[in-house]
Amino acid sequence: MNRNALNDLLVSYENSAPDNLYEFDYHFSMLFYELYKDSPFSQIPDVPFMFMGIDDWQGMSLRCGVWQYYENGDFETGKLQRVTDYLSSHGENDWADVFASGIHDYANEIYQDDPVSHAVGYPEQWLEESGKIDDWIYENENYIYEWKRRLILDHKDDVLSLANDKYFI
Repeated sequence: MNRNALNDLLVSYENSAPDNLYEFDYHFSMLFYELYKDSPFSQIPDVPFMFMGIDDWQGMSLRCGVWQYYENGDFETGKLQRVTDYLSSHGENDWADVFASGIHDYANEIYQDDPVSHAVGYPEQWLEESGKIDDWIYENENYIYEWKRRLILDHKDDVLSLANDKYFI
């Protein structure tokens, strides 16, 4: 995406009504994904990393339950803790606590597929906790959308610096 197109997207994002913010998430997620799809998470700058992480977390919750986000993220050691640490270091302590409550040892082989039934045997407590997280995400949906917008707009120059002519939305 070239700089002018990205700037236009940022202006529209900034001026969008809160109920329409979700319409922009796709564009930023795809931009960041295309730029960092082959990068280890530890090498992705904070803004793209956090936007993609929180957007995936929220989206997974709305689609099929947040436990699957944690299950997938647990296989990359440190990835989920990076989200928690960022939220905490930016004054989102309650949110960080909610996020951290879903981090468990999903990658442990004792919880992997049963070869016969293909059932995953996660402890019931983990699934109950993820249900509470899903509820929190639902109850704070607008706040999360606004937070993602602030993240992008507070770092507008950094986001604009990612623009190039090789990627188009």
